[in-house]
Amino acid sequence: MNIMNIKLGWISSIKIGGKIIGSIAILSVYIILAILFSSHTPIYNPFSSGAGGEVHYEKGKVLSIDEQVINSSGFSGLYIGRQIVDVLIESGQYRGQTFKVNNALNYDTNFILHNGQDIVVSVNTSTDDKSYVNVYMFSPYRVVPLLVLIGLFIGAICLVGGWRGFHSVLGIIFTLTTVLFIFVPLLFMGVSDVLATILLVIVTSCVTLFLVGGFDRKTLSAVLGTVAGVVVSVVIMLIFSRILGISGYTSSDTDALLNIAGQSKLQVKDLLFTGIIIASLGAVMDIAISIATSINELKKQNQEASFSELFSSGMNIGRDMMGTMSNTLILAFLGESIFSFILMYSYQVQFRQLINSNGVAIDILNAVCGSLAVILTVPIVSAIAAKLLQGKQSSVKEQETSSNAL
Repeated sequence: MNIMNIKLGWISSIKIGGKIIGSIAILSVYIILAILFSSHTPIYNPFSSGAGGEVHYEKGKVLSIDEQVINSSGFSGLYIGRQIVDVLIESGQYRGQTFKVNNALNYDTNFILHNGQDIVVSVNTSTDDKSYVNVYMFSPYRVVPLLVLIGLFIGAICLVGGWRGFHSVLGIIFTLTTVLFIFVPLLFMGVSDVLATILLVIVTSCVTLFLVGGFDRKTLSAVLGTVAGVVVSVVIMLIFSRILGISGYTSSDTDALLNIAGQSKLQVKDLLFTGIIIASLGAVMDIAISIATSINELKKQNQEASFSELFSSGMNIGRDMMGTMSNTLILAFLGESIFSFILMYSYQVQFRQLINSNGVAIDILNAVCGSLAVILTVPIVSAIAAKLLQGKQSSVKEQETSSNAL
């Protein structure tokens, strides 16, 4: 008996290992193909510092601090002054060479360096003569702590969520890959911002929700509800953006985007709204799968439940969730604009100026339309899940009746 249990345990472990390896292999192939799809020639060379010049960001190590003048700025944690340090370059063309670097302390480079610290420096050559090199402080070397933080996140989600947690990690990686290496290149190719965003919603919701929830009617209803809720929200967003006179041209990065659009097929006009949908998509998928799962469990407990009963239950569950979800989205958008609100408060901006400014109008449109996507998903996914799951049980009962009749 013990031998049999051991064999079953080994077989189960092999199956799980095979699933993990297979999932990672498929995702790896997708990432490689996505990166190949996104490869392109830069519109301009951001690493040029003049005719024949180049800029490279390399890892370095502080060997010694030759000179140091550090004073308090009067603000907590903010210092002014400078450090002259010897830095050993540890990567790139100048690896193994030592340079003196001036670390000027101010509000955006407030890094006090220490002996032995890993940093990132910019190595600049201003002409074709590569013997003339300038090295500047860029930032602390953050790769290791960032990888530790990401590792903690992945470990926590897998530990708490188990197999579904692992699937969630795969879904997150898939979404990031799709946005960075598929969605953005499509925009550069001239694909409509709205069309590309809807395609992104369809693809990411299908993959993420089917990974987490499995291939069944419950997950299908969540996918359909997510897509439908987002599409309706996009329509409302486009209507009110026209009424309010808001577009991608009114964003803070318009100048840079227009410069890029002039040398590519990028459509700036509706670009603003892609960020709104992407920011709210996670919350929409969350509420959709939660309602669909709840209706599915209710149907398992009561196979005689009618469409109206299932729909009412979904609505009741959704009402409890959409308030907190909408509040979460609004707080997220407010958090992004907190610096602007502090400035407005300190300047005592007049109400008419405040409410009619581009920044505030965009923030309101972002928060409301993102929340509308969540709110509209509740009745849509409740209706779809109630219909699909009711049909599932009805078909089962019809099959049982036919079998008994035979």
